[in-house]
Amino acid sequence: MKGVSLDQILLDLKDDDNEIKRMAAQALLHQTDDPEDLVRSVIDDADIDTLEAVYSVLFDADGDYSAIFMDATVSDDPRIRRMAIRYIFRKGRFCLEDGLKWLKDGDPYVRRRVINYISWINESGALKPISELAIKDPDPMVRIDALKVIAVWGDGGDAERIIKALEDEDPDVKGQAIYTLSRITGEDFGDPLGASDDELEWIVAKWQAWWEIMKEGK
Repeated sequence: MKGVSLDQILLDLKDDDNEIKRMAAQALLHQTDDPEDLVRSVIDDADIDTLEAVYSVLFDADGDYSAIFMDATVSDDPRIRRMAIRYIFRKGRFCLEDGLKWLKDGDPYVRRRVINYISWINESGALKPISELAIKDPDPMVRIDALKVIAVWGDGGDAERIIKALEDEDPDVKGQAIYTLSRITGEDFGDPLGASDDELEWIVAKWQAWWEIMKEGK
């Protein structure tokens, strides 16, 4: 689309064909040496398909559009928020303060991504809010990811909170809680992998009994 006028680009961005939208978005980046203001003017009133086309092109483009993607982290569409946070992390602009805010995102996939990003930048200061997700998050995969991080960062002092995860209705969450407890305490009351329901409950009961003894000794 080299040499296409700006008016034609703006028209093509409204096309029903997503491939034409994407080509128009690519052409938009070549209209000026500093296309950020132009891009912002387009996304201000764009529909979701146009937004996805523009953000997808920006994601792979040369340059740094972190400011635009930071604004996109509050998009109504979770797909846009996921892409935005991923871009910010890739550009090395992900920080703990923003991560803690995004841990409260309404989309479980966003929360899972943020948990992993926080672990990758080794921000153990997020241990408490992540441990709360391990118990309270409505999505079992988020709870599992949170427990995995605690297994790396946590210590015996975090056992009280993780013991509560043994009561989780999801057996996979229970299993990860057992692995996490073993990792942070050094104790071992059985491997949940491949355990029957009765065996799993027996392992849980032994951990709970251990915790009662530990509490009495404090």
